Amino acid sequence: MVQVNNVKNILTVDVEEAFHRNDLHLSRRQRGLLGGRVVEQTERLVSLLRAAGQGGTFFVLGEVAEQYPKLVKQLAADGFELGLHGYGHRLVYEQQEGEFLRETQAAKALLEKLAGREVVGFRAPSWSITQRSFWALRILAAMGFRYDSSILPAKACLGGVNRSNPLIHRRAEADIIEVPPSIVSIGRFRLPFSGGLYLRTLPYRFIRHCIRRLNKKGIPAVIYLHPWELDRELPRLELGWKGRYALYYNLDTAQTKVEQLLAEFSFAPVCEVLKDAYSLCGP
Repeated sequence: MVQVNNVKNILTVDVEEAFHRNDLHLSRRQRGLLGGRVVEQTERLVSLLRAAGQGGTFFVLGEVAEQYPKLVKQLAADGFELGLHGYGHRLVYEQQEGEFLRETQAAKALLEKLAGREVVGFRAPSWSITQRSFWALRILAAMGFRYDSSILPAKACLGGVNRSNPLIHRRAEADIIEVPPSIVSIGRFRLPFSGGLYLRTLPYRFIRHCIRRLNKKGIPAVIYLHPWELDRELPRLELGWKGRYALYYNLDTAQTKVEQLLAEFSFAPVCEVLKDAYSLCGP
């Protein structure tokens, strides 16, 4: 493994099915066609990490943990850090505070039971902790979460807070650390190069440049992946052009980009990277 510097970057994975995308509005039949693939694709991603000797944090949906408990147990046994991705991929700002609390408590308890250890990290579906739902940070802190990775510091389709601090920081609303996905500023425009459709769309040389730019300042990049984005055989649905682009664009090259990242840069879980600076996850 040839690495360009000694900065440990943060690799995160949202463990979900392709049908969990909140912007697709799929029928039950379409969801069924895309479902049942998360275990195989997560295991593929785990194999890539193992081969490269790299680590990461897996944010697991409660719904996935409930349906595939062996997957959660195996991730924990393999030494990966587990975080919570909510229960059913519902947007936080569309929930009432009480239902968010109840749903998150139940999903956290399930994940901790399966993993056999405390879960201290949270990521909201579709970056849906925004100005409309900053109240969720207080709830998360009260529940024992020590860090959140839900605030995208750029504009996005369903979430994002364009003026939010783009670096890892402690929030003012609650005793919780925010770990935002990495962005690059181009004039006044903020581009979230670090995962998802952006990672699939942008040239690898540009992504590498953005990570190196952060690392030269001693700043870890925060990368996010979805297992289904490595699925070259993902069933093709009849969708509009926006849906086709969001779901299928560059699925055939995504794994190559991930392999290149793992070969060039050092990656670790959130807690490992931040434990000294923030005493984040205990001894």
